[in-house]
Amino acid sequence: MPAGEVLQTKPVKGKVTDSEGQPLIGVTVMVKGTTRGAQTDSKGEFSIEAPENATLVFSYIGHESQEVSVKDAGKALDIVLKGGASGLTEIVVVGYGVQKKINLSGAVDAISGKALESRPINNIATGLQGLLPNLNIGLSNGRVTSTPSFNIRGATGLPGSNTAPFILVDNIPATPDELARLNPADVESITVLKDAASAAIYGARAAFGVVLITTKSGVNDRLSVSVSTNYALRTLGKVPEIVTDPYLTMDYKHRAATPLYNLFPDAVREYAKKRSADPSLPAVIVDPNNPNAWAYYGTTDWLHEAYTKTAPSSNTSFSISKKDKKLAYYLSGEYFQNNGQLKYGNDVYKRYNLRAKGTYEFNDRVKLGTNTTFTSGDYDSPGFIDGDFFHNVNRTPALSVLRNPDGSWTSDGASLFGRLQDGGRNKSVLNEFVLTANGEVGILKGVWDIKADATFRRYNNVVNGFGVPVPYNNGPNQPIKYTGANPSFANNAADAYRYNVYNVYTDFHKTFAKRHFVQALAGFNQEYYYFNRFSTTRQGLISNSLPSPQLATGTVTTTSRIDDWAVRGLFYRLNYIYNDKYILEFNGRYDGTSRFPSHDRWGFFPSASAAWVLTNEEFFKPLAHPLHLDVLKFRASYGSLGNQATVNSYGYIPTMGSGQIGQILDGARPIGVTQPAPVSSSLTWEKIRTLNFGVNMSWLNNRLSIDGDIYTRTVEDLLTKSKTLPAVFGANEPNTNAADIRVKGWELSMKWNDEFTLGGSPFNYGVRFILSDSYAEVMKFDNPGRLLSDHYVGKRFGEIWGLENDGFFQTEDELKNSPDQTDVGSDDQNYKFYVGDLKFKDLNGDKKINYGKRTVDDPGDSRIIGNSSIRLPYSLDLSADWKGFDLRVFFQGVGKRDWYPNPSNHYFWGVFAQPWTNVQVHNLDSWTPEQRNAYFPRLKSYIAEDASELGAPQTRYLQNAAYLRLKNLTVGYTLPSALTRKAHIERLRFYFSAENIFTRSHLKANLDPEGLGGSVYPFQKTYSGGLNLNF
Repeated sequence: MPAGEVLQTKPVKGKVTDSEGQPLIGVTVMVKGTTRGAQTDSKGEFSIEAPENATLVFSYIGHESQEVSVKDAGKALDIVLKGGASGLTEIVVVGYGVQKKINLSGAVDAISGKALESRPINNIATGLQGLLPNLNIGLSNGRVTSTPSFNIRGATGLPGSNTAPFILVDNIPATPDELARLNPADVESITVLKDAASAAIYGARAAFGVVLITTKSGVNDRLSVSVSTNYALRTLGKVPEIVTDPYLTMDYKHRAATPLYNLFPDAVREYAKKRSADPSLPAVIVDPNNPNAWAYYGTTDWLHEAYTKTAPSSNTSFSISKKDKKLAYYLSGEYFQNNGQLKYGNDVYKRYNLRAKGTYEFNDRVKLGTNTTFTSGDYDSPGFIDGDFFHNVNRTPALSVLRNPDGSWTSDGASLFGRLQDGGRNKSVLNEFVLTANGEVGILKGVWDIKADATFRRYNNVVNGFGVPVPYNNGPNQPIKYTGANPSFANNAADAYRYNVYNVYTDFHKTFAKRHFVQALAGFNQEYYYFNRFSTTRQGLISNSLPSPQLATGTVTTTSRIDDWAVRGLFYRLNYIYNDKYILEFNGRYDGTSRFPSHDRWGFFPSASAAWVLTNEEFFKPLAHPLHLDVLKFRASYGSLGNQATVNSYGYIPTMGSGQIGQILDGARPIGVTQPAPVSSSLTWEKIRTLNFGVNMSWLNNRLSIDGDIYTRTVEDLLTKSKTLPAVFGANEPNTNAADIRVKGWELSMKWNDEFTLGGSPFNYGVRFILSDSYAEVMKFDNPGRLLSDHYVGKRFGEIWGLENDGFFQTEDELKNSPDQTDVGSDDQNYKFYVGDLKFKDLNGDKKINYGKRTVDDPGDSRIIGNSSIRLPYSLDLSADWKGFDLRVFFQGVGKRDWYPNPSNHYFWGVFAQPWTNVQVHNLDSWTPEQRNAYFPRLKSYIAEDASELGAPQTRYLQNAAYLRLKNLTVGYTLPSALTRKAHIERLRFYFSAENIFTRSHLKANLDPEGLGGSVYPFQKTYSGGLNLNF
């Protein structure tokens, strides 16, 4: 439009609802071809100024977009958006912009924030598990402050390397920790960019995909107020079942320790037998052989004693929003509290979130905005809560009890629950402030604009902790003993960082001759991160009730750490669409990072993608019609990205460590430094190249849709150890870019949405099924001998090499006439085998059971017996609504995974690892002359303590770790609007929701298939109720 020309406009008002007549909040209403827009308010209503010849575009995540001519508009528009159709007309957030899904040529998936509503989740990552194909969320434990891991499309680097995707919230980079603190009620949509073509615009930070979180913005017209509250009760999930009967426990432990120890003499077991028969007998008596000691005959299930039956959590959030011709704003707040599951010295987490987001339009060409968040977290927990506690709680014998007859802690009680309750606390207070200022200037109205934003994140976390000794007693009238922190100590630590991000970019987009759409975007990005940690610990508290380093007299230990890095890049995206049929897109970035030496800091990483919408071809329409085919689109992409996250901030500089040496010189231990680690002169980017083919299809008026992708991702120049150097070199070999891997996979998403009339009202229902798979293979690695202890060319990630079982030795003759198994025996059993022990197959026929040279070419009698990689993750999402009632049933699981319990995994092996640990219920299924078809061999300890006998991977005890979990069940009811509006309430919905309430797996032990017997905070089931209220 020529400068100065003014088109006559008129106000257009209306209301947007879904197919059931419920108002849709936050629908985007845009004047087509311009940046002018509005959003619907809490009533679904909108108001916008538009030229008389304009077209309005209505779009909403998860619904079909709709275009309406202003000329055809009467006094008020009544717009009905159909939900859950093919999704190809949805508006999807992409890098530095938005696009219609039908116009995407890369591998992109999106979902509405509504998928997280009503679920009793404390962080977004937990809610995303299973919602999008090949977005893999790993949950390692049930602790409220734990951070789930992210992965897109399977293994992307050697084990232990950082291969997390790049996460952005409103175009602001965020770590998984920062994402976990985000208020779930603020989320508008989630987009995942999976291939190099769609992620290339983010360059160095996006080597393994991108997760884009968009938060809600101000809506149109009148003030909208929303309140949501949820109260939940959590119960213990799967934990091992242990034997608590005194005599059975003693008998099993005694037989397992024989002949190494006489663990429980006959007289001791005799009283245990009496107490098993008569539980009213005392559990603690004076030891008949030592009048100064107690003897314990308890029935303590320490795992269940450690945790409460139920633990509460609550979440309340609110939002206030509005948009008029000039100003749009969104204000929100959240309070979340989670009481932990520990019965003694419980942990409590509190989180506070505030967000203020606003945009002011000075005129049609100039717009300024801010997005400010403040997050505060308070976690008060026992100092003794981490791995040691969760490891020891299963090793503490059921025969022990918590307290002695005189009320004092027992040794076991003090070591576990006494330390939790009285042994010290850690209090962490976290504050995080993020400010983003952004602006937009229209050079050519609706055609060419310039945008810029600057983000400043400030974070600090202060931890004050202390540890004190806990008293206990072993016998009557004995001196008090202590366990735990001895000497006592106090610790103060602080982490702080500042993180600045700057973006400026320009975007040109225009349609020529009604058929040629062209878009060109180019910009600049820079990030800088600075971290500082300081910690002080001092021993010898003057008073245990005043834990402070200033009130201690002992040794002081002070540590600190400083870290900083920066990235800078130029990026571009070029789009061309011809007549909605042929789509081309080119993305690229020229990136630099401070993590590499100056001569190797920069890299150029381009990508290209194309799509063909076959159903828009005139020649294909006669074929599509009889098939009821609405959309058929083919996609292809290829691109490269660089990864610099595997190198620490100063990985290109030889560094030396310092510390006190072991020798005493002149009466003191002086400070010494280590030999500087050598650094490769060719240290540079890892290169990730992705080839992707995809298809999008929908039938039957978009009620049925299928999306599928297949891909190959090659990671070249992986950073790993270089060739082995001579021992006289004097230092470890440096890491170099010396390995390649290849990942192949596919993903499938099928969706059906429909409605029919039931009882005079529409019954809406939907089904969505997601399935994906991938595997990774080593293509290059310096292991010419192909040792099994390292990576080798052709190795698939997760391979489990092991022996093949052949049952048990049932007779002495069978034992004598079988191959020699000495090489796989246990040193605690003098490498000997007896009747009832494991028997292995002689695969190479040399009359010996061993591992040969432990190479691929000579593995002895071992072979690949399984794979620990997660394969075939899937989910099934069922939903329905009718007359105000809504139902959602969400299943999630893994179709294929093998797991072999590590040696000393007491949660699985029990007394077969050590006689001191608990007898697991499944341990009772062990071989005896009367029970020859048992699961476990003849009872004996220490055969699962190291990599021999049970501890050596083998087919018999390889676990099928596939599972099916009912992840969420939600039932809700929304009161009729005719009833609520009398009380000036737009919408009032009550709901009940349950999380993780059912899990089916084939594990022999009663273990959670995601935790797999780790010494961690247990997973929990959650039952909650809540309401959503809109004014």
